[in-house]
Amino acid sequence: MEPLRVTFTFTAPMMRHSEHPLHLDALVAWCVSEDAISAGSTDPWGDAGDLSYALDRAEAENGEWVWKASALVFKPLRERELTTMIRRSDVVDYAHAYASKIIESRVTPASVNTRSGHLRAYQYMMPYQWMSSATAWCIGEREVLADLLPRLPGIGKQTRNGYGQIASIDVTVDEVAQRNWMRRVMPRQLADKAPFLYVPTQFPLRAPYWKKAERVLAMEPIEQEFLMNEA
Repeated sequence: MEPLRVTFTFTAPMMRHSEHPLHLDALVAWCVSEDAISAGSTDPWGDAGDLSYALDRAEAENGEWVWKASALVFKPLRERELTTMIRRSDVVDYAHAYASKIIESRVTPASVNTRSGHLRAYQYMMPYQWMSSATAWCIGEREVLADLLPRLPGIGKQTRNGYGQIASIDVTVDEVAQRNWMRRVMPRQLADKAPFLYVPTQFPLRAPYWKKAERVLAMEPIEQEFLMNEA
């Protein structure tokens, strides 16, 4: 495996709803899970648990481990802005879904309350930001990553609505990745040996990072500006 630098460019702004890091291995795992779904798998995220053919791994003495893949470092073009979004509550659609048993309920609904409860309709604001690029570093197989990553429709939330659409993906050899892959959430034993600053957090060490049950005590990197300048 080689030290690699992965650079994404965009044709649309990204949703920036969270300050948590977005890891390269999460994107690779999503691509693998999509392949598994296409192949008829009943456990696509389980299939995406093994990325050893694409990424190297680092293991601490206590057995905790992570993929050698950094979080993405974004290079913004503009400040964050807000856009209005609407969560619709369509009574007719709900009635059809209930009649077709797409929605199941123990109690037959006499009415649908669109002003409160889990079917409430509302308006909300979401932050978005134009990015010139996003960069990540890893120790991995160049050809495998170059084949997997183009499956991504975009990066971030609301890709179904066109946000975060990717213009290009460049995977190149970069010796800086020998240390920059450590710019990610790490077990404390690995973070203590890394050349970056970290703060304690509760976060999964591997994908799926959205799975709250997988959260553990870990170390999260800070000083994103340092790597942005290096990029």
